[in-house]
Amino acid sequence: MTIPRHWKQEYQLLEGFITANPEIIITANEISIPHKFRDEFYQRFDDVRRAVVNEHYSTLPVNVEALSDNYLQIEKEITEMLGITGISMPMDLFSFLHSPKDGLIRILYNKTFDLLQKKTTVEAYEVQAESDLRNMAVDLYRFGYELWAALVLIKLLDPDEALLVDLDDDYKPFLRELKDIAFGRQAHHPTMRIPEFVLHSRKLGKYVAVKMVLAREIETFVVPVKPPVRPRKKTGDTSFALDSRAMFLSFMPSRDEIPIIADIYDRTLTSPDWIVEYITENELRDANPIGQVKQHLDAMRPRLGTCLVLIDCGPEAMPEKIPDNIHPVSVGFDRSRLQSAVDTLLPQQS
Repeated sequence: MTIPRHWKQEYQLLEGFITANPEIIITANEISIPHKFRDEFYQRFDDVRRAVVNEHYSTLPVNVEALSDNYLQIEKEITEMLGITGISMPMDLFSFLHSPKDGLIRILYNKTFDLLQKKTTVEAYEVQAESDLRNMAVDLYRFGYELWAALVLIKLLDPDEALLVDLDDDYKPFLRELKDIAFGRQAHHPTMRIPEFVLHSRKLGKYVAVKMVLAREIETFVVPVKPPVRPRKKTGDTSFALDSRAMFLSFMPSRDEIPIIADIYDRTLTSPDWIVEYITENELRDANPIGQVKQHLDAMRPRLGTCLVLIDCGPEAMPEKIPDNIHPVSVGFDRSRLQSAVDTLLPQQS
């Protein structure tokens, strides 16, 4: 069995390769790697990054393997159930969920070139690499968990049909074929925020519009001052933003009555029926741990309140007093706990 090398050993081998091939130029101001050396250079470069990740992988503060295993399972179930090609997401998150070590290796790309260019020292690189891996693992875990939970909730609604929401030439929403799910995907309109897709829920017996909005964007829906000029840039699509999201579910009277969640220029708003948000144990230690959740409730006024999913912590971490319309649920990767949240919708969804 091959014994893995320490990352410094891999780095020495990379430096030796560069020294042995003086046509490769790597200085503080220039990087030039001739084509004939690129394959071997990047193989050795990746060996350095992989060794760094391997050395810190077992001490990461989150269980990335459990998330990956559970995410891949629900992704397979949803794509088969809905007959779609897959789930689109930013590449950093895709790599992290589908092959966690490869996803973490990506984080070290620029820092490792900084080391080669002598912009940092070996000692500083080692400290910074560990910090970056831990911090990014926590962030990506949170984003991936939100995605996992959203897909589980979709499956628990027992959909037998799913359709993409688009805008026609008059900027009216209509339904067309859904090929893949991309949370945050929006039709090309600079100010209108519409659901990503609509599904028919056999569990609820009606159509449900689904939107995963950036959590930090929600408050912009209801700011009471209009922008002085209607924006022209097509900024609605956030599907490749790597950030925390909240899930809006809106029950539709018919498949043709698609809600426009908000127009951030005209300041029109359609309240969703239910919001799902997420909070971590660290966030619950803040002075006002659910302040943002309350702000979103006040802004969006969901009829059924908010389901607050506790990420990797138990209900005992919650403050003693929370509003009646915030319903915390500690899930882990136990889908049945999300099932109980969905079941509460049944007597209230009409």
